[in-house]
Amino acid sequence: MPIFGHIASYRPGDLFENRLALSLVGMHRPRRAGVSGTQAEGADSIVLAGAYEDDEFAEEEIIYSGSGGRDLRTGRQVTNQEMTGRNLALRRSQETGRPVRVLHKVRHEGREMFRYEGLFRVTKHYFAQGKAGFQVLKFHLVPFPT
Repeated sequence: MPIFGHIASYRPGDLFENRLALSLVGMHRPRRAGVSGTQAEGADSIVLAGAYEDDEFAEEEIIYSGSGGRDLRTGRQVTNQEMTGRNLALRRSQETGRPVRVLHKVRHEGREMFRYEGLFRVTKHYFAQGKAGFQVLKFHLVPFPT
């Protein structure tokens, strides 16, 4: 069952060694997918890991590219994205207003780690032409009010 909000005593700024560590403590359950959640309940967490070239991260706003349309071998966007699968979970989060935990792959002391950025909410979504020329879903997230 998904948890919408902080997990245990973990707080923004906490670092995690890898995706397995995120999964084991419940911060982000899927070990590969960037979105955790369902169409029915919404997304409880997302990971910005540098896989999508159209992602943008800033303290006050995140533009998170939807999933899909990438070549699994090269990582390049090769087709338009669609409002299906995990993208529907993010849209549901926008509808419900529930918080989404955001984790971000960062370099820390020479190693790649995952930093917990805190709770955000999805404020809007739309299709736009991505850097590779294909239609990409863009989800805007802002810090969740405390």
